[in-house]
Amino acid sequence: MPTKMILLLASLLTVSLGSTDALAQAKKVRLAIPTFDIVTLPLKMAQTKGFYQKEGLEVEIILVTGSLGVPAVLGNSVHFSTASGSILAAGARGVPVKLVSIITTKPTFDLISDPKIQSFPQLKGKLVAITTRGGTFEHITRLILERNGLNPDKDVTILALGRQDELYLALKAGKISAAIFSPPRSLMLAREGYFKLAVSGDYLPHYPIGGLGVTDDLIKKNPADIQAFVNATLRGVTYYRQNRAESIKFIAKELKQPDESFATQMFDWHQTVLADGGRPSQAWINGVLEPLPDGGDPDTAVAVANEP
Repeated sequence: MPTKMILLLASLLTVSLGSTDALAQAKKVRLAIPTFDIVTLPLKMAQTKGFYQKEGLEVEIILVTGSLGVPAVLGNSVHFSTASGSILAAGARGVPVKLVSIITTKPTFDLISDPKIQSFPQLKGKLVAITTRGGTFEHITRLILERNGLNPDKDVTILALGRQDELYLALKAGKISAAIFSPPRSLMLAREGYFKLAVSGDYLPHYPIGGLGVTDDLIKKNPADIQAFVNATLRGVTYYRQNRAESIKFIAKELKQPDESFATQMFDWHQTVLADGGRPSQAWINGVLEPLPDGGDPDTAVAVANEP
């Protein structure tokens, strides 16, 4: 039986006030992010500029490993998760979770290798690192290896080492030969002479990163609060995009990148992958509804609605 996944966009949510759920009462929102990087920076911008507060929400940002994003929302430990890959895969398997908005329309990761390894045949027999099992990093790593003639289970050894910082240190120390990195670490390593074996967006051009995932139950019980959170987030993204000088300084401060030219490079690159208003085109939706990591073929999609 084919699995189903619905990409539910924020503009499709019908909101109503008066919910009695704890989220609506306290207006405290817990947001899980797998790592603090440039992908999630617009959410931090929304928090810093007070956009959530203007919606009556007190947002707490919590670091939660990507593979635990779905269990975290299902267990009500958090209300939202930006672990989009895990949310999509779980939704395709029938788990009651959905994306209510997206921030980035394609993967932002690069497969970076030791300078001595500049081709995939040279990677055979080596150690390749990911953050955790079962998430976007593992899916993309396996896909890239397979597309380049390597069996991920036989030709290389894939290790789950934790957060991006741990992968970065392991590659620098020569303990691994390659790993998937997101900015700023991917850009830092490229500047330091490490080799870019692959760009993930070339392999999955339609795949959301940093989208907002929630449970079906929360959508039913608290549509007004979800709409408020999405609205504030999108205002943060818009502000981030439209205020280049301030955003570059924000990148330098929050990601601890004192080199302004580097922060500028990161900002300009980021503009090329940010979603337009959190609502992708129909062509993008058709592209993302391809076979997901579990082998399922999602057969249901919701078209993009017009701006409310």
